Amino acid sequence: MGILEEIRECFASTQNGARDIKSLTSEYPAMVIRSNEGYGVAIVFDDERDISEKFANSNLYTQKLAIGGKEKKYLILRCALDSLRYEFATVCAQFIEPGINGIDRKNLLADPLAWWKQWRELLGNAIFQRKPYSVIAEMIVLDELYIHDNTIEWSAVHAGSHDIEGNQDSYEVKSTIKRYGATITIAGQHQLQSLKRLQLYFCRLEQSKIGVSINDMKDKLVSDGYDKEKIEQQLYQLGYEYGSSVREEKYKVLEKRKYEVDDKFPKITKSSFKNDHIPESVIQITYTIDLDGLEYTVW
Repeated sequence: MGILEEIRECFASTQNGARDIKSLTSEYPAMVIRSNEGYGVAIVFDDERDISEKFANSNLYTQKLAIGGKEKKYLILRCALDSLRYEFATVCAQFIEPGINGIDRKNLLADPLAWWKQWRELLGNAIFQRKPYSVIAEMIVLDELYIHDNTIEWSAVHAGSHDIEGNQDSYEVKSTIKRYGATITIAGQHQLQSLKRLQLYFCRLEQSKIGVSINDMKDKLVSDGYDKEKIEQQLYQLGYEYGSSVREEKYKVLEKRKYEVDDKFPKITKSSFKNDHIPESVIQITYTIDLDGLEYTVW
């Protein structure tokens, strides 16, 4: 079993505690750790430096741990979002890989922040953290729906096919900060496909000191009965943890439209193909729709 496979197996089977990674030699050890705070890998860090870096749902930090009756200082790479453990294992494998003659491990221990900055730049913030105006738009729609139905779920935080799900309806939310035009990008052949009634909400916003922020919408949702701990956890999963300055950025709503995604609405789904079957080897279909000219209601 290779390092990556062993890490993935440990992430799946370890509940709480630490396990040595057997794929590594005793000269360059590392371990998998898992707790209520998340999961990751740890390397002994015999250094006076203290490190604490955070990026979206991942952390690089130093901490003293008592393992096997011995307290040592460790350099830890951890993720808090359980749904990403399969993908995060790849980053962990590269993190603990010794390299030829241990050169990668030596470079890591000599300058952990250099490794961190390279990976953060490679992964890019856009992968983990969406633009604040798009989150605000979803929260505005969520609040609008939640007032009338408290069973509504914000499924976008779990990378669901649709942004918001209800017992009877599904909802997709699109937003823009462009002053003109109303084109939207559909990323995937499932986004406008639903067994339930599907509605598309479109919001046009602009950054403004008199607008609303993520924190403003959080407070509005809580005042309307939404669970405070739940909304904080959902924002954390999107990369907007409590205390983040970007949660104070304000946007003013310029326009709000609602569309019925029915048979008349332009879309590409499996029914668009012969025998209702998407051709083999077509993994994802991405396309752009111009909403101008389509029938909508203002909400």
